[in-house]
Amino acid sequence: MIIYIDLVILINFIIDTLLLISVALLLKRKTKFKRIIIASLLGSLSTLMLFLFNNSLILLLLKFFISTLMVVITFKYENFHYFKDNLIWLYIISIILGGSIYLLNDQIALTNNGLVFSSNGFTINLILLLIITPFILYKYIQYQKSFKNNYSNYYDVDIYYKDEKISETGFLDTGNKLIDPIFGKPIILVNKNLIKKAVNTFFVPYDVLNNHGMLEVFKPDKVIVNNKINKKVLIGLVDVNLNGVKIILNTEVI
Repeated sequence: MIIYIDLVILINFIIDTLLLISVALLLKRKTKFKRIIIASLLGSLSTLMLFLFNNSLILLLLKFFISTLMVVITFKYENFHYFKDNLIWLYIISIILGGSIYLLNDQIALTNNGLVFSSNGFTINLILLLIITPFILYKYIQYQKSFKNNYSNYYDVDIYYKDEKISETGFLDTGNKLIDPIFGKPIILVNKNLIKKAVNTFFVPYDVLNNHGMLEVFKPDKVIVNNKINKKVLIGLVDVNLNGVKIILNTEVI
């Protein structure tokens, strides 16, 4: 039996990329594709550990450490709850994928030797991995997104101000009915750390659930929520961070 290490690394890279993309789609995480590539490269190269260590406990700990690094590289670290969700779903999707591939292999393959690369060509295991994996991930994500949409209200949000564009995932809070009493415009709450450049701000009064005060806001050029353009809207600068979501949408902009 001949094992081609380069092919093992390539297949692991493809799988790691698909897994991280799946987590991003499922949890609606905004991340750059190059971060996914870097994390997947790290994960695929970790396959070499199988040839360096024979101790199962050491391998288990190293794999957990590397998967943790992959999650942090891909999605950054916002807070522990945000990090925990990313890591748990990475493992859940990995288990579902691994179980599905094993089941298909057990039903179809004539022999069951795991992921084997023979000198005579690709085995049924590799063929299943390359062909079935994208389909399994697609169907699983499709189902999970449909399920989650029944219980959550997440939207793609693009905020434009002069030459700056902020792209994030926003959460629709049905309790956010903030309206600027002066101009009558709805207010979207945005984490102030998302604003990297200087903006012309002013203060408007607010009164919500027996709490009142002055809210710092600015007027963007436009805000696009799931392809819907809003120009008559204000951005309120706050410290909001809801499980990694830093934009709280107003019901008036949906």
